[in-house]
Amino acid sequence: GSLLPMEYAGVPARSPDGAPLPVSHILYAANKYIAGDCYSANKEFMACKANDANPAACLKEGERVRACVKAVLKSLDADCGAHLTAHSKCIFKNNNKFEMCRAEQAKVEECRPPPAGSRPEGAKY
Repeated sequence: GSLLPMEYAGVPARSPDGAPLPVSHILYAANKYIAGDCYSANKEFMACKANDANPAACLKEGERVRACVKAVLKSLDADCGAHLTAHSKCIFKNNNKFEMCRAEQAKVEECRPPPAGSRPEGAKY
């Protein structure tokens, strides 16, 4: 772990405790892992939001999503930090265009295959 730089072009990438921050380029790089590992938490949060327009009503479910994403990022960084760094930097540099970063994505997926069911049929990410 700890291979992500503190920032790219002024955008912080790590929290003071060294964990990857859930900023867009890092979230995009880890999207398959988050989709698979946090599916239940995300589904519960979205169901809560659909049933209650009050933002405070779903804080508990939202916290579960946040904690799950943080755990996924920490684990993926610990196991595949250099590859996650290269992939997220590529995504950042190429304005979130996944197609420009397939080689870096493949390295992350070689390091740790994405969870089963993390890519819906026809998804292009």
